[in-house]
Amino acid sequence: MNRARWWRTASVAAVSLATAATSLLTAGSANAATPYQFTLCSDGYYSSYATFPARHMSTKVVAPGTCATIGFGNAGTELVEINTSTGRVLGGFYFERSAGTGVSTTGTLSGPGYYRW
Repeated sequence: MNRARWWRTASVAAVSLATAATSLLTAGSANAATPYQFTLCSDGYYSSYATFPARHMSTKVVAPGTCATIGFGNAGTELVEINTSTGRVLGGFYFERSAGTGVSTTGTLSGPGYYRW
């Protein structure tokens, strides 16, 4: 391969890599938590909901591919449990309301999961 062709190929590869990295960084920042808000996204192949036991309340049932957000007006910690639409508890955790948090449910109804963001 001649030197000019090698440089052209290397330049195209570098631009492609930079574009891909920028796209990934931009996509990741879309899932940033908003202070005083809890967001649940059903990214798996099933509906899900979150409960807040201390408040005796829950989010609506969130269909696959959609999200629901609840706002909180004060600081402090909050217990939240993540559930499938059939009532199966996937897990729970405490979050700081002033920092906010988001959760995405993943997988299928026979193999559900979730992660926080």
